Amino acid sequence: MLILGLQAIPRLAEKFDVNLKGFLRFSSLYGKTAEEFRKASDDCEKILTHLFEKHRVSWWDVYLNSDIGMERMALARDIGLERGDTVLEIGCGRGYFTVAAAKFSERVIGLDIMNGASRYGWWKKFNETIAELDLKQKVMSLKADAQVIPMKDCSVNKVVAVHCIRNLQNRQAIQNTIREAYRVLKEDGEMIVAENIPIARNKAQEAHLAFYNCKCKYDWGDLFYFSKEQVLEMFRKAGLTEINAKVVDYNLSATPPIFYLNTSLLEKELVEKAQKEYVDAAEMIRKYGETSSPTLIIKVTKHTK
Repeated sequence: MLILGLQAIPRLAEKFDVNLKGFLRFSSLYGKTAEEFRKASDDCEKILTHLFEKHRVSWWDVYLNSDIGMERMALARDIGLERGDTVLEIGCGRGYFTVAAAKFSERVIGLDIMNGASRYGWWKKFNETIAELDLKQKVMSLKADAQVIPMKDCSVNKVVAVHCIRNLQNRQAIQNTIREAYRVLKEDGEMIVAENIPIARNKAQEAHLAFYNCKCKYDWGDLFYFSKEQVLEMFRKAGLTEINAKVVDYNLSATPPIFYLNTSLLEKELVEKAQKEYVDAAEMIRKYGETSSPTLIIKVTKHTK
């Protein structure tokens, strides 16, 4: 919940007239050292404690005042989740969209494998998030590979994958996941994929793409955003052709690509180039801010042949 807190504090502080002198704003964390990030985390915890104790702020207030929370709630509305839905969320991660899905639907199954080194402790974070927002009665977790979902055919009426497909290994894995998602859908159920696409409509989105490109090149675990045409092609190769697609642009910092550049893991000839790209991208964010690029929403309805 730390990132949510760092994003939400300026809005909450303004509402309750809390002094933020010396507080490092979220966009200023790009390119900072681990020590500077830890200090920001400590400051964040102190301010949140004050807001919780003195102003009766809740974790729901934090979530709904963060860019991440606002974007996930907007996506849940635009996707069309409904009160009676049982939702399988593929790639639930830390639970950011799980929270919004639970708010709009009857039940959510959060599926993720979380077996990468960079995701150590994420199931704990997921469960803490769900508990802090009092959603344990509506949410269950399922550790599994999305390419082999351990559920029967026609099990749920909604399958969603929000900001997830770029974390899969490659295009073949994405196509396999799409087929599996379609398999577990009930008749007339809907599969929805929401993912950023590599276009920028302002300087803050250009800065986001520059830093995310750097992350994909010099860190581990992310594919660069696919174009609309590339995503549609993967759906077609998975055997699905009746596809509804639209692009939304919330202009929020909804998928912040913060990472530390560890040059010790790079080949020597790449270090100088990587450092320059990292510093230049961080400077863009300090100058223009950072907001996520537009999001492509793909929706497929399952019909029996």
